[in-house]
Amino acid sequence: MFMKKITALLCMLYGMQVMAQLKYKVGFLGAPSWPHTEWNDSNMQKMKDLGFNTMQLNIAWGYRPGDEPLNLEDVLGLPAGQRWTAGDSVYMDSLRRPGQVVERGRRLRQRIGICRKYGFRTIFHFGAPCVLYPAKEPLDQCISDEATVARYVALIKDLHAQYPGVDDLLCYTYDQNAWLCSEFGPCPRCHGVPLPQRVSKFVNRLARTWRSLNPHGIFWWEPWELSAGETYRTVDLLDSTCIGLSIHSDIAEVQVALPADRWFRNIVVQAKGRKMPVIGEVWTGGPTEEVEPYLHIAAPLATLHALRTVASCSPDGIKEYYGNIPDKEDPNLRMTGIFFHQPAIGDDAALAELARPYGVAARDVAMYWRLASEAMALYPWDVSWMAREIGRSDPAHLLTAAVLKGASWQTPSWQSTRKTAFMRTDDTAQPNFWMREDIQLRCEQAALKMEDALKVAPGVRDRVPVVYKAVFVKSMEELDGIRRRTLAYAYHLRETNLAEMARGGGIRSACKEEMKSLLEKDRANQGGSADIDEALRLLEKDSDKFFSTYFLPTPPSGKKEGWTITSQ
Repeated sequence: MFMKKITALLCMLYGMQVMAQLKYKVGFLGAPSWPHTEWNDSNMQKMKDLGFNTMQLNIAWGYRPGDEPLNLEDVLGLPAGQRWTAGDSVYMDSLRRPGQVVERGRRLRQRIGICRKYGFRTIFHFGAPCVLYPAKEPLDQCISDEATVARYVALIKDLHAQYPGVDDLLCYTYDQNAWLCSEFGPCPRCHGVPLPQRVSKFVNRLARTWRSLNPHGIFWWEPWELSAGETYRTVDLLDSTCIGLSIHSDIAEVQVALPADRWFRNIVVQAKGRKMPVIGEVWTGGPTEEVEPYLHIAAPLATLHALRTVASCSPDGIKEYYGNIPDKEDPNLRMTGIFFHQPAIGDDAALAELARPYGVAARDVAMYWRLASEAMALYPWDVSWMAREIGRSDPAHLLTAAVLKGASWQTPSWQSTRKTAFMRTDDTAQPNFWMREDIQLRCEQAALKMEDALKVAPGVRDRVPVVYKAVFVKSMEELDGIRRRTLAYAYHLRETNLAEMARGGGIRSACKEEMKSLLEKDRANQGGSADIDEALRLLEKDSDKFFSTYFLPTPPSGKKEGWTITSQ
């Protein structure tokens, strides 16, 4: 009894410490895959009740879903007296027509007003310097050019004047239509000058401008696309009196199963040594880039574990990275609220509290959520950046050799640190037999766990309260969609290795029997396939010809571009 009391006291003290430490709990309404969420009283009250105290005012996603602003120019136009760039000439006709700027401005003012009504701190998120995409050096705007710096100083002053009530700014210097010159590139101003020296001067200038206008405002910088080493060096050069860091909880990406990597932990320690606030970016709700376009994947324990892990590093805040949709039942988002109010809560207690509104179905719903969360943790997110957006993958893979598509761009992080985070960052060689096997086995384990969850769900569905039933059914459908796509990867990878073994002198009869079984399961998983029907007929008729025809390495066909990682 005494030890239980001591444990309870320690948990309470830890919870109080975390609550005091997390000064900034940042959310925002809408998501790239659902930008339609309204900034209304109901949603603002829900966010406040969950424990959020700061709101990002725009979705700020690369392809501008819902015509959301991405750059300062999107809500301001071009300041008087500023030179036009190549990007301006394109964007002023396509993205920044006067009517668009006015309408975005109207929405922004409305959002600022309702945030004020509910007592939220506000952040406007933008990329700078805005360049013509796809970015190609020499860039049309360069941070070593005083004209570029003057432009953004003027834009920040205009933002403060035209949109009173914006507390903080959040700036990306890569992505969000922003880009930076390489010190090894053709820019005469930047060639030979290390990136930390250049970007720190630019960020310091903008941050000091904002602080001069808003004495309590913070200029949050996101060092996206910089290598780990560049980030460490740049942080030492930043003005800690007016700058904070808003960073992904993993240098590679926000990942539900891989929060708070070594880089994140190092940055938090480094920033704290300079008394610079740090916000860690995570998924706080169901919609995420990883499962896009799905909106209803319920994996609340995975959310809790990520929040707990990031908070254990002692950042000053936690921020949603993708977007929140509070007007839909979202167990992941409600779990975030439970964590914000009770940071020391255990898994079982958190699940029980989360499931309580489900009444007689609560126990089984909690089990479904537990299993779905375990499945999300098992999925091999780290194989490639292309393993994201799994809802866009096509289960009907090609019958050529399975690849594992990598992804990479010409940025410092992609060409260095991110190679430690993703197994594949290019497609220059076929994946090794063991790499294919590793991903196959991990996909199988994840799919089995999803199947376990889906076995629980049907018996629960009819007992779920009516108010939650439609979303619960949708979550089952979407989880099954991910299961099918995960199985498609596993089948394709095993089929490829099996064919390779058969061609290499393996026991053909055993390979033939397993291949037949695999193809039949694969066909069922795809909902039928004429291509697999034809392959099975050949396998039965002439197995030697089958193995010399199917699952052979081939150049990219262009038939499966995008998110289907085993076909190209």
